[in-house]
Amino acid sequence: MIRTQVYIPDDLHKDMAFLMRQEGMNFSQLVREGVKTVIKNKKMKRVKKWGEGFIGAAKGGPKNLSSRIDYYLYGKGNPKWAGR
Repeated sequence: MIRTQVYIPDDLHKDMAFLMRQEGMNFSQLVREGVKTVIKNKKMKRVKKWGEGFIGAAKGGPKNLSSRIDYYLYGKGNPKWAGR
């Protein structure tokens, strides 16, 4: 383990002292548990955010889109360009 020093506001220290007595833990155990919880929550948010933009992006549309991209972008397959 690595030893580190942390500055904590008085009100948080009082709340931690209460929890330490209530849970039967020492200061270090409580800090480690809190850090684990924060890291776990941050990792979960990161994983969720990574794929958010892709949900539903591949549903629907023509099956041959990749091979006929110009047709669908500029040809009769695109209603915007169909009359030109």
